[in-house]
Amino acid sequence: MPMVILPQDKESVDSEISSIALSNDGEFIAWSTYNGLFTIMSKENKEKREVQLNSHGKNIEYVSSGNFVVSQEEGNILCFSKSCEKLWEIASPGGCELMKSAIKGDIIAFIDGTNKLRTINFQGELLGIFSENELVGMTINENGSAISCWDDEGNLIVLNRNCSKIFKRPINSEIGERIITAKYTHNGILLVSRETLDLPEEGEQNELEFWNPLGQKTGSVGFNSRCIAINVSKDSIWAGLFSGELLLINGEKTNQIWKSEYSITSLITLNNDILVSSWFYLFRIDKTSGECVWQYEHEGIIDFMVMSDNEEVLALCGNDRNDYTNAAPLALLNPNSTPIWEEESDDDYIEKEPIEVETTDDNNIYNNSNEDLKNLLGDDYNQYDLKNDSEGSTMDDLMAAFNEESPQETEKIENEDNLSLIEHLLSNDEKRNQPPVCNAGNDQNLEAGDDGSCLVLLDGSSSHDPDGYIRIWNWASEDGRTLSNGPKIKLRLPIGTHRFTLTVTDDDGAMSSDSVSVIIR
Repeated sequence: MPMVILPQDKESVDSEISSIALSNDGEFIAWSTYNGLFTIMSKENKEKREVQLNSHGKNIEYVSSGNFVVSQEEGNILCFSKSCEKLWEIASPGGCELMKSAIKGDIIAFIDGTNKLRTINFQGELLGIFSENELVGMTINENGSAISCWDDEGNLIVLNRNCSKIFKRPINSEIGERIITAKYTHNGILLVSRETLDLPEEGEQNELEFWNPLGQKTGSVGFNSRCIAINVSKDSIWAGLFSGELLLINGEKTNQIWKSEYSITSLITLNNDILVSSWFYLFRIDKTSGECVWQYEHEGIIDFMVMSDNEEVLALCGNDRNDYTNAAPLALLNPNSTPIWEEESDDDYIEKEPIEVETTDDNNIYNNSNEDLKNLLGDDYNQYDLKNDSEGSTMDDLMAAFNEESPQETEKIENEDNLSLIEHLLSNDEKRNQPPVCNAGNDQNLEAGDDGSCLVLLDGSSSHDPDGYIRIWNWASEDGRTLSNGPKIKLRLPIGTHRFTLTVTDDDGAMSSDSVSVIIR
């Protein structure tokens, strides 16, 4: 049995949580749900202040001024005090896709619905605007002097707080690249996790690159799977892979510390240890031994995980992807609490002491007279008496007659047994998992551009699972190389015939595949 920790508190919600944030000391928790309700709660007295937004909060940031800034899916950027009083509002055309703030610097960066990156200060004043390509991600360094953003074709641009360009990372693949995630270290080095869509001439298909503030690539580390999560401490770089491996990086060397059964989705450093979210589980992994110190199982898949600066409060939430259950609660934990052994299952059989009943002549039927027993049997005895002319028959004969099973009764029991077996088999058949339906889309016949290539979209999002949901997507080329782990993928293909295979895995582990051909002429 694993060591576990118990939550300090759980907060029930009426709708799925779309974003969360904590104050630095962990005393205030802010969250938004998909029904548009924004809530700030005091951890000490559980007093709540709520505001109905125009749409759900896409991102929430706690800024060093002591306020919460929330971006809306279809609305402006709003700033609230801890008492939920609105302090300022700034326009965000088309809503907000992504928002980040600096830990120490007076700056917030967000990508609006028109795909422009904007920077503002903590008073809501606009500092700069940047627009180039289809931006899908960004990160910001500690003091807010550099913002790194990237598009859906692998271009990465580093900007200053006024959105002036510092440098641009070139694409290293002719077919295309994808930036998975990026993060700044404490000394300003930019870590970039990227994936190439073909086999590169140099390096690995999945790599973590190191870039200094001058725009120079200083090194890289290759992986056997996509690096989804990165976190850093003063002397450590942690990488969480899609394959479930947890790696500790030292220079250009990697050391596998631990491995999860599922993909790693988020990492938070805690002293010399690391907190790892994977599927429904949160693990604390010891850096030195690689052992799991404790684990916590959440009611839903962990989508959001934040920790206070004092490392005393950890908030996590996420939905179980089941439309027929209530939204999973917001769980609050103390990551430094003393772990305990997981209790045995409630299904374990516990033998109970027999109940002793004091018997007397009044309550013991076996001590009663034959006449009392005849009265108890009633009409059954009378029918027996008439049929067998039971004069001279003993009570033993009577009881033996009632204990005998007639041929009709035996046949009835056998029929019931056979029927129960058939019902059991039918019940098991109904519970048997149905495989997912995989649809890689229609074959495509496209024309190449002037450069002899064509941008192609492969869309397998119509795949579905009739009795659950699809957990894993895998696009592979003809030679078996994994190209993407999402339902859709963009590829730039040269002239020729290309074939790709989509494999989907459902929540019970069943798999199905479908292939699509693309002809570029």
